Formats: sequence, C-alpha cells, structure tokens
Amino acid sequence: MEYKDLSPAMQSEEQLRQLIQEKVAAGETSFPSERALENELGVSRTTLRRSLDTLEKEAVIQKRNRRGIEINQKQTINILQMNSMSSQLPGEQKVEVMSQEIVAGKDEVNHFLNLSEDKPVFKLVRRRIVDNKPFSYEISFIDSARFAGIDKIDLNNSSLYNVLEKRFGIKPTYGREELRFVSANEKLAEALKVPLNTPLFEVVSKAFDQNDEPFEYSKQYLIGNQIKYKINAKNIFDYLEDE
Repeated sequence: MEYKDLSPAMQSEEQLRQLIQEKVAAGETSFPSERALENELGVSRTTLRRSLDTLEKEAVIQKRNRRGIEINQKQTINILQMNSMSSQLPGEQKVEVMSQEIVAGKDEVNHFLNLSEDKPVFKLVRRRIVDNKPFSYEISFIDSARFAGIDKIDLNNSSLYNVLEKRFGIKPTYGREELRFVSANEKLAEALKVPLNTPLFEVVSKAFDQNDEPFEYSKQYLIGNQIKYKINAKNIFDYLEDE
C-alpha cells in the first residue's frame, strides 16, 4: 500500500492498522513497544502517540501498565443462546445500573409483552464493563405488574435473568433478535466512551419463558469492532416457522 499522499499522522495510523491486520491474521495479540514502532515506521514519538490514541479510542488496541500495547480481541456472542451475556464473556466484568424505574408503556414494548398501551412497564438501563472498559449499553423492559417489586432490587453486578428465575420462577427459554448497525449518538458515545458516530451493533431482543410467554423486550448497543456474532442453530426451520 502507498502512503505518499497521506499526512504523517494518517500515514502512521494506516501503517499501524496494516500491522494489526497482519498480527490478527497470525493469531497474535502482542504489539511492539512505542520505541520499536517509532523506529520501524520512521515517525516522531508525538505523531506515533497521536495515532495510537486514535486506535485506543476506537478500541482497536489497549495500553496496559507494565504489559505495553495489546491488540483487542473481539468477544464472541452466540445470538441464539439464552443464557446471560455475562456467562458468555471472558475477563473481569462489572454491570452498572444507570437507572431502574417504572415508566409509561411504549407501543412496541407493550405490544410484544401483550399489555395494553396504558400499562406501565419496568425499565432497566445498564452499562456492562469488561476489563475496565465499557462494552455494552443495555435497555430492558419487563411487565412491572407481573414482576412486582423488581424496581426495589439492586441489580448492580447481577444477571437479570438469574433474578427473574430465582425470585419469579421465570426460565428464559428462547428468543428472537434483530441486528443492525447504527452510529453512536451523543448519549451512546458518552456511555460507551467512544467517539461520536462510532459504528455500533444495535440488538433488539424479544425473550420468551418456559410457557411461551413473552417476558422481556430489550435493546443493546455494542461497540462494533469489539465483538463478533455467531449463530449456532440445531434446526434452522424451528426459527422460521413462526415468522
């Protein structure tokens, strides 16, 4: 690739991205030191650090004390698996409740939960932190009458599904998910600590219990370059018959 028409900062950034692609293809996560990169790319330390800061903000790399620079590995999430996201993610995790309250119903939420439009619902907004960095921003809605008292439970660092199963006898059994790309608006960018307009996965989930009753409508926003989705269906026709 030729870089002659790029500024020094853009040139070093593109060279770093190329190096990252080569290391990812080779299954490597380690990265050269700043001194080694400075010599290899032939750029100043200031230019190099500016490029590295850009890649860190995009969650392509991360700087660790005493361990230097590492390439971020994408986390794999099974889109059809009904256990909690916490159980699918490695690393140190923390779930922060940003708000939990009873709110007025919303058309698409109440329609899915089989509630009349005037019925209130419980809204839970959380941010998931993995290895000390924001990983996802999640908004969940459930029937506040069916799960009375849920708004009084401390859901920090807790699995909502585990709480529903232990306290209310609800077993998440299957669900449907709609996946698309969106750009981070100001609210999402602030919550996920990413630049404005960063590509995000928006995942709309509709979950059913052991009695085929809908119990949760949720939206999740995940940083696009941090994860990959996989689908592992035993019988794909099972997921088509009700469409």
